[in-house]
Amino acid sequence: MNAPIRYAEALLTGLLGTFGLDIEYVRADKNTLYYLDETGTEVPVLDLVGGWGSLMLGHNHPEIVAYAKELLDTGWPVHSQHSSHPVADRVGAVLNDILGREFPGAEPYPIIFANTGAEAVEAAVKHCEFDRVLRMKSLFEQIEWNADVALNAVRDGVAALPDDTSLLPGDVPAPTGPEEFAALLGAVAAHNVARAGTTPVFFALERAFHGKLVGSTQFTYNPLFRAAFASLGSTVTFVPPNDAGAFEKIVSEQRVTVLDVEVVEGRVTLVERAFPVIAGLIVEPIQGEGGIHELTVEFATRIRRICDEIECPIVVDEIQTGMGRTGKFFASAHIGLLGDYYVLGKSLGGGIGKTSVMLVRQSRYRPEFELVHSSTFAKDGFSTAIALRTLELLEAEDGAAYDRAAERGDRILGMLRELAEEFSDVVADVRGRGLLIGLDFADQSNASSPIIREKARAGLLVFQLGSYLQTAHHIRTGPTASVPTMLRIEPSIEISDEEIEQLRTGLTQVCRILRHQDAMTLIHPLTGAGASARPEIADFRPAAAEASAPTEPADHRVGLVGYPLTPDALREFDPSLADLDDARLLAYARRSELLKDLPASGPVRFTSPQGTSVDLTVYPLLVTQQQLREYQVSGQTFLIGLDLDRRVRGAKADGCDTVGLGFGLGAVGGHGRALRVPGVTVTAGSALAVGSALAAVRHAATERFGGLDGLTVAVVGAGGRIGSAIAAIGAREAARIVLVGSGRPGSAERLQATEHRIYQESWARIAAGGELTGIAAALFAEPLIAGWLAEGRAGDEPSGQAIAAYLADSRESDPFVVVADDLLPVRNAHVVFTAHSSPVSVLDEKHLTDGAIIGDLSFFGTGAESTVAASRDDLLYVRAGVLSVSTGGILPPGLSVSPSADELPAGAAEAITLALSGGGSTGDGAITRERVDAIVELAKLHGFETVLR
Repeated sequence: MNAPIRYAEALLTGLLGTFGLDIEYVRADKNTLYYLDETGTEVPVLDLVGGWGSLMLGHNHPEIVAYAKELLDTGWPVHSQHSSHPVADRVGAVLNDILGREFPGAEPYPIIFANTGAEAVEAAVKHCEFDRVLRMKSLFEQIEWNADVALNAVRDGVAALPDDTSLLPGDVPAPTGPEEFAALLGAVAAHNVARAGTTPVFFALERAFHGKLVGSTQFTYNPLFRAAFASLGSTVTFVPPNDAGAFEKIVSEQRVTVLDVEVVEGRVTLVERAFPVIAGLIVEPIQGEGGIHELTVEFATRIRRICDEIECPIVVDEIQTGMGRTGKFFASAHIGLLGDYYVLGKSLGGGIGKTSVMLVRQSRYRPEFELVHSSTFAKDGFSTAIALRTLELLEAEDGAAYDRAAERGDRILGMLRELAEEFSDVVADVRGRGLLIGLDFADQSNASSPIIREKARAGLLVFQLGSYLQTAHHIRTGPTASVPTMLRIEPSIEISDEEIEQLRTGLTQVCRILRHQDAMTLIHPLTGAGASARPEIADFRPAAAEASAPTEPADHRVGLVGYPLTPDALREFDPSLADLDDARLLAYARRSELLKDLPASGPVRFTSPQGTSVDLTVYPLLVTQQQLREYQVSGQTFLIGLDLDRRVRGAKADGCDTVGLGFGLGAVGGHGRALRVPGVTVTAGSALAVGSALAAVRHAATERFGGLDGLTVAVVGAGGRIGSAIAAIGAREAARIVLVGSGRPGSAERLQATEHRIYQESWARIAAGGELTGIAAALFAEPLIAGWLAEGRAGDEPSGQAIAAYLADSRESDPFVVVADDLLPVRNAHVVFTAHSSPVSVLDEKHLTDGAIIGDLSFFGTGAESTVAASRDDLLYVRAGVLSVSTGGILPPGLSVSPSADELPAGAAEAITLALSGGGSTGDGAITRERVDAIVELAKLHGFETVLR
């Protein structure tokens, strides 16, 4: 097993690991990559990613490898900058020969080398702007010359003064003499200088991808790659592909002119000249990363004409489409688009070298560009030699490689179109030319399988499909950068008929999985299991449902960020997972840790007896109880906090004004206090959880002991927010409180704070007068308390710490509050509340006295302590923090807290209650009895009742 990646793109590698794609390959040949399995045996994988288009000739082409070895063995100079490079010139000569063949009559194209495709794009953009600036300089020099000629003509009396100054902004009178004419020329110059600062205009196509460097990313359409860096580079106007009319309209809107003077038939006249504001248009003949979309011949013809009219250079990006991949060396030759610039890369290095080039039409080339643009590694001796050898191999046998690319591509496209016809409900389109192919799947964002639906909505479905192809069929495919439903297929010309059939088999299974919504088959290889849990793809398509009449909108919308998932919940959530055992399901959840969001479920309508209604939408997280526990123990709760914040903001975007957090999520998310989303009330249901837990346990204690009065009550997890509140409020009835913490750093301080709170609130009750119960009644007899009463000490004066210190000094042990970081004192408790953060039971039979009551309020879902309760008949187990709904069940399948459909957790009940009551803050302070009583009564008003067992 590989060691975790720590430094080299750890996040990306972790994301790949989610899909089982974090494989270390050890060997490559043609279209095959090899990795070692657990036994050290090589496993072949059909590689259809093809180095993102860099492997036109396949992995480790033997002639290129042999030539590379020869170069290195003979000591061929790699770095000999500032010297003659005849090999680089020969690369340029071969490329010019190819240009002349595919575009007869094309003029020569000088060549500039770069290292990568994105750098070649940047070089082209720089040259476009360099050329534009020089054209602008030449224009202004001509205007200056014309002004001087006109002024001398006026002074010599051979030219009349201009009588029309309407082209100048403002009210500029016609000049009456040479001096006024000179002033008018100054106004013309000022006007032109202002225009000279106009930002250059670049055009690119929607869906375009031209790289991710600072400059090239400005020309990449997808905002995911561009938006954060928009202020760092050129402003680019994107135009619709294959819509020349739209391009022509946008071009006309960008028109800028400057003023000039000319002498015509003895009179000086003001005229407008086109100002070179448009610097260039960059296009891909086939938009690869944008979804394998080909430009049309009609579009190519019209943009060439438009650009010629406005002197706008066209940069043809052939980085991915060039080198023969589409059946011709230049894909633009298919549509007759002759560019002013060409950029090539990827396969130019033959799968070994890293090199790219920019070609510039001779009539537009600026030789002085070579003095302002350079690169340490561009045009190095090794890469250019490899590039030349690659071109020789492609051109061999009259370009047989291009014919093979076309033939192999047609074979694959034919197979995919047969598949699309058979699975027309699953395959939306097949697009491509030659060996640049895309298989576009139908949108699955409303799939009946939540697993498939979640991946589609997250834009990761093709990763999941690629994961299945990789792990189940040993086929490596890739996505396109901007189309989340497309698998890209980009093999070398060496792909065989057998490999194409291997691809057919794998894709047929993928289509069946999507048609039948069998998520288990899709994710099974990621669960750590061997053979499939069942041999055949099963059909989980839902039966056709009758359309329901639309209902009126609810008064409020409520979100519930879902609870940590258990295996049973996952099976109920997606029935196709039923054949996976607990270990496999948890392994899948663990592997998917970086992708915590499952699709939202609902909305489900809840109507209060008071007549108001809410629509509840659940936003589940694919996180197990154990994972959340690890976040808490490791002190990395901020990580889950980021996920909670994202889901809360998503709920707000969906119109929710109140959002509840599930058990466990509240514990690691600061009970909602750390989530600051304007306009949204966030609650973890803490107050209602405390109130319903106390009510349920009080009911059980009444049946068994006649009430809580005089009993010893233990709270496991008393240092937490909920545990502290239960202890403090329970102390109003119980004779003794046992506070148990985790023993982790900070636990002792939190328990001490709870102890002081109990004593502080007890003193406040004593000072207020009236009937006393619980610990306050026992404290009343203490001399310290009597003295304070005699002094008239105020009830709100800080006193909890003083009482604790007094009892520690005057007693061998505190008779009222016991603080411990172990479970031994629990043995004396009649009632034990569990408000801990462990996903498994922490209690044991030895910790519980005969006939004890267990109120299970563990943070990570009820039921953690049910096992120990079931081991003894004398124990009474109470599910705490659960409420029933008088109008029936409202939580979607897989997200309830019990088999009963009409029960839901306090987090959901409190969120609904708050929404029905107009929302408002849940408060950041302590959970007081007053606050608990208020929310319990409010919940009752809206139909919620505490579940007593």
